[in-house]
Amino acid sequence: MDEKQAAGQIGELHVFSELLKRGVGVYKPLVDDGLDALARLSNGETIELQIKSAAGAGGTYTRWFSVREFDPRPNFFIVCVTCVVGNIEEVWVFPSMVFDKFSTGRGKKQKALALDLAGGKKKYGEPLGEYLRGFKSRWELIANFSEFRRFMESPEGYLDLEDIVTSLESFEQSEEEKTPWEEYVLSIPRTISD
Repeated sequence: MDEKQAAGQIGELHVFSELLKRGVGVYKPLVDDGLDALARLSNGETIELQIKSAAGAGGTYTRWFSVREFDPRPNFFIVCVTCVVGNIEEVWVFPSMVFDKFSTGRGKKQKALALDLAGGKKKYGEPLGEYLRGFKSRWELIANFSEFRRFMESPEGYLDLEDIVTSLESFEQSEEEKTPWEEYVLSIPRTISD
């Protein structure tokens, strides 16, 4: 088995393990038709999961994920896992509308969407992975889906969801990791009118 195949298996097992720890039942279909698993919540709701693992020689290109084109829907999540030399480095739990919003590759010839977290579309001068870091290991978006469903059902709800996960991420940081307010203000790009 090559490193890419191993990373795929390791990534899936890691995701299943994390969901099981949170009381979510995980079911793997016999045929891969674009879904890697179904997650059944304690209230009976079912979440569809596509799990994408990225790996590369020496850690190269480990934050680029490609998924077949899909229709975003509230109960569909894409979980992106970086795996370097058999070790899980990072996991992002993206609602399908967030992945769709920030990915590239749409068009008649392309049948896939790509999300490049190392570079990709830059927002506020940061690589995409830095801007979307609030979605790292955000298992509660799946495990506590009913708390977040309203954001995923509204057309622009992902914007509010981005704010929520970014706020959660900042509260979870230690004092040493937090950016002082003055540094944050200085990091905001200035417009011509400034």
